[in-house]
Amino acid sequence: PDDAFRPTSGKIERVRFQSSPQVWGYWSIGANGGIHEFADSQFGHIFASGPTREHARKALQIALKNISIVGEIRNPTEYLVELAETEEFKNNTIDTAWLDRLIAEKVIQMKFHAQDMIFYAACLRSHLLVKEQQQKILDGIKKGHMPLQNSLKMLQSFQVELAFNSIKYNFQVTRTAQDTFALTIGETTLEARFREQPDGSLYVKCGDAVAQISGVEEPLCLRLRVEGQATITFPRIRDPSELRSDFNGKLVRYLHADGADIKEGEPFVELEAMKM
Repeated sequence: PDDAFRPTSGKIERVRFQSSPQVWGYWSIGANGGIHEFADSQFGHIFASGPTREHARKALQIALKNISIVGEIRNPTEYLVELAETEEFKNNTIDTAWLDRLIAEKVIQMKFHAQDMIFYAACLRSHLLVKEQQQKILDGIKKGHMPLQNSLKMLQSFQVELAFNSIKYNFQVTRTAQDTFALTIGETTLEARFREQPDGSLYVKCGDAVAQISGVEEPLCLRLRVEGQATITFPRIRDPSELRSDFNGKLVRYLHADGADIKEGEPFVELEAMKM
């Protein structure tokens, strides 16, 4: 939803869904996490029943809040919870153009605290950077190479950059213990304790607050999911002279010759992407 429902591709690693007498569903996912070839953009369907539409609607919302889908493909479960809360859905006064209008007018906005999301994104990126650096050092040791001093320093202190709503955030991260990081931005320092779970998610404790987060570094962004809250993307900070597409697709053709001048806002390439 935060990325205009752009299509994504990949595999589904895990689906956690608890059926009940009021709610049931089925999934078009293979044993290896692949999507069935006839699934199109819908790899799961959930149904709810009840003595009234309102009973079924509430049961559906509870099921959507408790569902967990982990994988490379993004899904709009949080958006669907808010969608089921609209008056049109409650009163069943919807038509085929209803959802398109809501998306175009951005009627439904995901509810989250932006500063919390930025902090959790910095925590996730810090954790991923340390894991990557540790793996590089271990790979070097297996080959008989001793780690350089700069490589060891990277495990203790480094910078993390994030971009959100056209604002750049610079965090200075210091590792104060095996599972504890101090994140400093401006004159504010927050200490966070991490605990990685077997499924790859991360429990983050800051003060009295605890959140379960997960995510992955994608070619164009960092995708962060905070359980029970929202899924947010943080675009990669890149060279402004590079022109990149916001979505994956097939390159069809260039619209200008190599070396030609292009005006701001003028199309220069055609891409093809499937979106149901």
